[in-house]
Amino acid sequence: MKPVKISLVAAAFLACLGPDRARAGTHFLIEPYSGVIFNQGLDRESLLGLESGGLLAIGGKLKGFPPRFYLYMKASWSKFGSDEIVEEYRRACVQRSYTKLVGGLRTVIPLFWGGNVRLNLEAGAGSMFSQNAYSQDGRPLLDYDETLIVVELGAGINVRLLRWLSVGLMYDYTFVAEQERGDMIATILGEADHGSALGWSHLSATLGIHF
Repeated sequence: MKPVKISLVAAAFLACLGPDRARAGTHFLIEPYSGVIFNQGLDRESLLGLESGGLLAIGGKLKGFPPRFYLYMKASWSKFGSDEIVEEYRRACVQRSYTKLVGGLRTVIPLFWGGNVRLNLEAGAGSMFSQNAYSQDGRPLLDYDETLIVVELGAGINVRLLRWLSVGLMYDYTFVAEQERGDMIATILGEADHGSALGWSHLSATLGIHF
């Protein structure tokens, strides 16, 4: 191959790696994330926990219509540390952790900077598996697992740095979709509504890998 042809091929290859490629379409997304989780509906227990997880999605867009749509599956694990509750007549310790499996639809709406800053909107549903332990005065009294049917809604901002890489900040709210009579530990502690109106807020930093 002549030097001129080699130079043209190299120039074309470099052009493909330029900033405009950040706007090029991709169909698959892997998005690990990590952040904090806040509980609602358990007013006497720890408010703050830690969460890590990942999202796997496939999608695309309609010609001439700016938003992109992704079908996604999301899995995460979160933990609320040992929470001591001291009262006049007892010293209790509560530990809770959650494994979440949710699927749904993400809509990505370009905002500015050539469409590289995007608004993410999510709606999904799935299961949340809770592991709960309660001890009192140093003695384990209660240990149980529970499966909850949940709905999750989310919104966030995402910045597409490269064709294959993005970063973002996502807020999700998860709530129990089925009728709940109450939670056993919340009932023992005399919490408001006995834990029958559980919900969780998630604030996560995301790292997107697009291909």
